[in-house]
Amino acid sequence: MIRSLQQLLCFSSHPNPSKSTNTSINGTSNNVVRIKPIRKKALKARVPHIRTASPIVTPSIGTNSTCLATYNPDAETTVSFGSATSDSSSSYPKVLVRSSTTPFDSEGTPYVPILQADGTLRPPQISFGGYGSYGGKFVPESIIGFLHDLTSFFEVTVSDPSFWAEYATFQRPQPTPLQMASKLTALAGGATIWLKREDKNEYGSHKSRNIIGQLLLARRMGRIEIVTDCASAKHGNFTAAMCARLGLRCVVVMGADDALAQEEDVLEMKMLGAKVLTARTPSGMGSLRAAITEALRYLVCNYETTYYLMGGPVGPSPLPTLTRTFQALLGEEVAIQLQGLTGCQPDAIITAIGSGSGAVGLFRPFLQYPTIRLIGVEAAQAATLTEGELGVLQGARTLMLQNYDGQLLDSHSISPDMNLSTVGPELAYWKSIGRIEISTATDADALDGIKTLQHHEGFLAGLDSSHAVCKAVDLAKELGPGKNLVLLVTGCDGIGMHGLLEV
Repeated sequence: MIRSLQQLLCFSSHPNPSKSTNTSINGTSNNVVRIKPIRKKALKARVPHIRTASPIVTPSIGTNSTCLATYNPDAETTVSFGSATSDSSSSYPKVLVRSSTTPFDSEGTPYVPILQADGTLRPPQISFGGYGSYGGKFVPESIIGFLHDLTSFFEVTVSDPSFWAEYATFQRPQPTPLQMASKLTALAGGATIWLKREDKNEYGSHKSRNIIGQLLLARRMGRIEIVTDCASAKHGNFTAAMCARLGLRCVVVMGADDALAQEEDVLEMKMLGAKVLTARTPSGMGSLRAAITEALRYLVCNYETTYYLMGGPVGPSPLPTLTRTFQALLGEEVAIQLQGLTGCQPDAIITAIGSGSGAVGLFRPFLQYPTIRLIGVEAAQAATLTEGELGVLQGARTLMLQNYDGQLLDSHSISPDMNLSTVGPELAYWKSIGRIEISTATDADALDGIKTLQHHEGFLAGLDSSHAVCKAVDLAKELGPGKNLVLLVTGCDGIGMHGLLEV
């Protein structure tokens, strides 16, 4: 019975990988369940009427845009949080924001941010909905109990102020900068381009908020071992470092090809105390898809002592909800920072999309404002939101790249984080209701993006976020002067940098 259910989840029949400290695993099934999509009317986000005081705008920015919306965590708030500047050096001005109504999210329920304008963290109102006909829990019976306990424990824990007090001790002293890209803006000749500099995080991981939150949750649950999937090694390195600080055993599962391309980073992962396992799909792909499948199988075999830290907003419920809760702090930071700089919220937000960690976190606080454009950029040969069809994979109903018989199609991207044949169910839902816009970028576009940021802004960005650079420049031209555009920038990958320099 368990074996047949494991096949439904695309689990391999290989023995427990924990018996090997560095093993290549070949044998995850490509079988998926095809489901006829359920047609629903698109939901219309509700826009509250918001009153604002006259905004104080940094003179050097020179914006003349009309505010589409303002961000108001409290009825009356003084913004004095963090570091968000045009030159990443000085603090931004304080802005008084008043509102008569509470913003609503895509479910029609009040959206209450965790991050407050003074930098404090407030327990959120947890909802496990918002996925439409997507999501669900398609898993072996053996871990249903674990997922049920995790759901209850998570809901209770994140409602406890002491959890967020502990969480705050592991945060950066200041949020990552929101930096005006003056030269990139001049190149576009249109909207002001702001860079959310997630490359400033430890190891350059834009998933750090989720990693910290779930590791603290796991420790409170009494789990002694963490297993996580990993594509770009920066996420595995940060997880290994945090596990060492918290006294937790760490198992990182990577696609065999991804691990081979990042040998130095994988070595650092091991030096930090992590055990690294590698995996391949039956077709031979050693990518993130194989890593997620094998990490789920590892959980099935060790669910009594192990906690699965899902790297993206994918997998069975409640895992996507955990990820979006912690990652939403990313978008809340942007809202407070840009409000402080311009007195407004962005006209558009753009990010690359692989499994969707960055997009879910960045977009979620802005869903209630339909006038704010939310744009995702996929890898051209891993464009699940563009070309995918409905099915069940790795424990959830979502979009995936598959043939007519329901067999998974291989994907490709120069970025390990973008090379995935599926996507988070919440992003699939947002796409289905028309709330997010999706475009694609080739490997060549990504390389151009790296060079553009290096040449104009003086730093090297991650291969994933570089997919969105060219689109951001084009969008800035389209929006025109006086508008504000935010682009998420991730940390530089160690993969194939010598080859990139030659190109």
